[in-house]
Amino acid sequence: MRVRLRGRWLLGLLLGMGLWGEITVQAATDMVRWPVVQSLTPRNCELKAKQTRLYQLNYATMQVTPRGIARTTKKWQRTGQVMLTQNGRLVTYWQVHQLRSNQSGWVIAANVQVTGTRANDIVTPKRQPMHPVTQYQQVAAVTKTVTKTSYLSLKGAGRYTTNRILFHPTAAYVATQGMQSRPDKLMQSGGYRDHYHFKTALYLPQQLGSRTLNDPQSATFSADNRYLYVMYVNDQQVAGADQTGWVVRYDWQRLMALGAGQSGKMAMLRVAAAHQFDGTMTAFDRRVLAAIEVGPEFTAGHVQSLALNPKTNELWFIASTASNQLASVARLNPQSLTPDLKIAFTTGSGRLGDELTFDRAGRAYYWTHASQLRNGKVNLYRGTISPSTGVHFEQVSQGLANNPGFFAQSMGYNEVTGRLYLVADESITSIPAAQLGHLTASQVGEANFAGDREFEGLVFMHRKDVGFLLTNRGIEMMRIVVDK
Repeated sequence: MRVRLRGRWLLGLLLGMGLWGEITVQAATDMVRWPVVQSLTPRNCELKAKQTRLYQLNYATMQVTPRGIARTTKKWQRTGQVMLTQNGRLVTYWQVHQLRSNQSGWVIAANVQVTGTRANDIVTPKRQPMHPVTQYQQVAAVTKTVTKTSYLSLKGAGRYTTNRILFHPTAAYVATQGMQSRPDKLMQSGGYRDHYHFKTALYLPQQLGSRTLNDPQSATFSADNRYLYVMYVNDQQVAGADQTGWVVRYDWQRLMALGAGQSGKMAMLRVAAAHQFDGTMTAFDRRVLAAIEVGPEFTAGHVQSLALNPKTNELWFIASTASNQLASVARLNPQSLTPDLKIAFTTGSGRLGDELTFDRAGRAYYWTHASQLRNGKVNLYRGTISPSTGVHFEQVSQGLANNPGFFAQSMGYNEVTGRLYLVADESITSIPAAQLGHLTASQVGEANFAGDREFEGLVFMHRKDVGFLLTNRGIEMMRIVVDK
């Protein structure tokens, strides 16, 4: 399908989805050389906050430096744009000019409201935000019943442990300026036992209305697999228990019915979001955006752990892993998309991880590694989370001698195969959950990839052997494709 867009817009802090004039959305054959300064047809706009910082752009070095503070938020015009790579991310700046004061400069695009966009184009939960009840648990939540943990030597012996990765946007993302209409692939580059690759199932928007969606952390499906819940955080804040987060609920089944997963049509979410941002929505755009519900912001923590307990149909995430103060888990209300219950506890002599998954019986799992080096050992934990009985985890007596990668990013569980997946960037280790404590090397699989992608989550549909990778730069859900 060839989708034609008119207008001049740019969507989001990270996005790189700027379109200028009339273009055809399809896979580009030539790479766009970034950074590129583009002139835009002037559009009236306002700055979202007082004291917005202005920057000046050095066209020789393509770097921005502070220029001053905007004296007013009203009556600006947007006249240009540039995307710069900062800390491994594409950051979008708009060139603005104040008509009365003659003040001008570059500002981060997310700090600008373009005239013509409407907040009510974005669906929000009908139920008001919850005020979570906090339960204080009197006993430590993490215990270790054995005095010494054994660590299983893996066949890879550390060869498949990835180092810290400098993330890059994909070639197709840059070439199409984020408007990818055809699936991308991420191929396996090494490993044993597990042989699969990833193929795009759904491209997610980078911004909806004024909400920037450039930092997803975890995802999970509803029990009937209709809805996909994706947890995001504010990446301008320091990662930790006080970080602001929010949930976006995607009606997966409706989006697939609209064709969002079909090659040639896959840009539709980003096109609809871009049209909303620029005030040029079509009837079809409204149908697409009606399938997306954006929850309110709340104090969430770094939320790499949103997971559904299929036995109780409850959504849980780890809100704080602090060892020097109370740690906590929170239950997410699916109607308000905010927490309605928090359980606070001490971890005792154990350690709470940032990842979380559940099996069909309602048992919860997470993993940690003591060192990010190749010989960094993995500790495995199994337990329960319940409003009535609290949080209880026990360290499994057997761990792994090598971790999958530098950062622990996620944990997934396949209800059909019964395997747990330990996810780091560009590296995934799988183990059978039923054999925890009695694993053999032949039961473990390791898989490496080479796309310079940030792996945010590995999520499986319930009662189906269907899994997806949530990854960034640009944000997408990629389906697991088993290599025959």
